[in-house]
Amino acid sequence: MRGVKAVYHKESEPFYHTGVWKRTAAERMRMDNYLCCDCMERFHSGGRGKVRDAEVVHHVIPRSERPDLELDIQNLRSLCKQCHNQRHPEKGRAKEAAKPTKPNRARVIKI
Repeated sequence: MRGVKAVYHKESEPFYHTGVWKRTAAERMRMDNYLCCDCMERFHSGGRGKVRDAEVVHHVIPRSERPDLELDIQNLRSLCKQCHNQRHPEKGRAKEAAKPTKPNRARVIKI
């Protein structure tokens, strides 16, 4: 199955390594034709950019807020890495981009 392997890579929470999660995530990917739902929505609304392959299955309502929906197929979306990082700027490479940069300072040297 294409794209399903990346579904399993999710930090190190034990939940994401269970068989029931892997089967549910694989089913969601299959239902979404292994394409990113956010990219598809942008494409259908006339937006620019290409539709990328999905690599991650995302919880619409986070598990921390509604653990009872963690395996609800309707609470899941297939996303590419870029779209998933946009939804979670605190994770991944987006985390580095979200960090404030140091202000430019002029160095004064007295002669």
